Amino acid sequence: MRITLFLLLLLPAVLRAQINRSATELAKENIQEYVTSKLFNGHPYQPVSYGELKSREEKNQEAIWFITHKFEITETETHADKKISVQKPYNFIFYLDKKLKVRRAESYFLE
Repeated sequence: MRITLFLLLLLPAVLRAQINRSATELAKENIQEYVTSKLFNGHPYQPVSYGELKSREEKNQEAIWFITHKFEITETETHADKKISVQKPYNFIFYLDKKLKVRRAESYFLE
């Protein structure tokens, strides 16, 4: 009886954690697609880290979620007739709608 009661109390927490994990994974996929197709079209993309998917305080906006993301883009630079591949780090905040589609992106710098 105790085990059944414990499992009934634990089940909602486990389900909520799985839903949050699935939402975060979908957001990451949408962000990767946005970066590779709209922001840096044609440049190799390497994700570094993602922040936590959080809800925004202002609910009247079309973007109700946000997530921070650090990544690197490989760009080719020419120095003295030599092409050199350089990885440039970027830090962005992505704002997502209720379907976790990217609505806006802002870059920021860490010092």
